[in-house]
Amino acid sequence: MKFEFSLESVLKVRKHEEKVQKQKLAAELSRKEALTEQRIVLKKKIKALIENTDRSNFESLHDLRRHKGYIQELHKRMQQLNQSLEVIDNAVKKERDKLAMVHKKRNIIEKVKDEEYELFLEKVSKLQQKVMDEIASQTFSRS
Repeated sequence: MKFEFSLESVLKVRKHEEKVQKQKLAAELSRKEALTEQRIVLKKKIKALIENTDRSNFESLHDLRRHKGYIQELHKRMQQLNQSLEVIDNAVKKERDKLAMVHKKRNIIEKVKDEEYELFLEKVSKLQQKVMDEIASQTFSRS
């Protein structure tokens, strides 16, 4: 007698859903990491430009304005990155919540499988006991 879980196909689907959700979360985390890295590089660039600015580097007012405009552009880019990071943080949170829900659904099915397996073991045990009793009763009645 072999154990066959009645909801095995549902369990396979739930496991697949969980795998897909993990992949989605990993993709969002990867996007977040890439933006964070861009942000770090941009911060270093801004810091270096500000620290290395010397009035003698600029030959004219036009050069100074161009330098200031470039730094302002970098600050705007930094703001855009910060906004993008907020959006991705929300997406990561959403994907984590979805993963938790899918994981919960899979665990429920696995608990049902465990309970069904326990019932199967009880049934097999009773069947074995019945066979043993039958053998014992036939052996006893022959003697």
